[in-house]
Amino acid sequence: MPTNTDKPSRRRGRPSRKEDMERALAEIGIDPALVNPLRILAAIAANGRMPPTARVAACKVLLGVRDEDPAEDSAAAGSDVAERAIKLMAAARKAH
Repeated sequence: MPTNTDKPSRRRGRPSRKEDMERALAEIGIDPALVNPLRILAAIAANGRMPPTARVAACKVLLGVRDEDPAEDSAAAGSDVAERAIKLMAAARKAH
């Protein structure tokens, strides 16, 4: 009796969200590295057919980016992390 040493080809399951997104972007020819999120937010804010809450949120982000000082970005990120860590440690101390 001959044995079958070949593995049966199994159908792959559903692609992950990342794989699906990469395939969709490749199909329409968009390079994710070239996408400018500020232009997308501006388009959302200017589109009258978008929900008002989405337009307001896009405007808030655009205003926040406009008012940011680029020199403060790294310092602000570090201080935010440090501030949160200090709060978490203080809460842990109170719990014990």
